[in-house]
Amino acid sequence: MDDHKLKSIVDESVKVATGSFAKELEDIQSLLMEVVGRKIDLSDDHGTTAPHLRHKQASVEIGRFHGENPEAWIFQAQRYFDFYKIAENQRLTIASFYLDGDALEWYRWLFRNKQLVDWEHFAAKVRTRYYQKELESAEGRLAK
Repeated sequence: MDDHKLKSIVDESVKVATGSFAKELEDIQSLLMEVVGRKIDLSDDHGTTAPHLRHKQASVEIGRFHGENPEAWIFQAQRYFDFYKIAENQRLTIASFYLDGDALEWYRWLFRNKQLVDWEHFAAKVRTRYYQKELESAEGRLAK
């Protein structure tokens, strides 16, 4: 076989392989675009379905808790946990990162004295400890 004929055969084989590879790559790209572009029906908390909207997901955070307005903070924390689908066994630890001042010192005391069970128990303790302060300050405001 002469060199020219061999080169021709190799060139043809490379063209076929390249064409085949390009076709497979186009097929994969097409499938990927179909999957990414498809609207997926997701079930919401009420059992109804809504189309999945493509948008940049907002950064959601829990506000800092200093001991004021415990019901609002607990509600906000619960929404955060639900939004990010935080596992029950991680909720208390995550919530502790958002405590400051008196609330943080109280949490540290509970932690050192092994008084912490889980998020639900902690939320109940927060309500008990800080609810009275809200009542006292509200009564004080009414008396003025």
